[in-house]
Amino acid sequence: MSSFDRSVDVAVVGARAAGAATAMLLAKAGLSVLVLDRDRPGTDTLSTHALMRGGVRQLHRWGLSIG
Repeated sequence: MSSFDRSVDVAVVGARAAGAATAMLLAKAGLSVLVLDRDRPGTDTLSTHALMRGGVRQLHRWGLSIG
């Protein structure tokens, strides 16, 4: 285990779809965010053929693009 020398405003546990989106919005609001996840980065995949139009619009509102 390691220790951190700095404090954060929010710790988000779980970096999948909901956790990552929450962390991004909190960081955009100016908070210092720490994201914790037990899996290695890149192990979670989002099935893009299941992403509905409303989801695509929300990603666009957040400044994220697909493809």
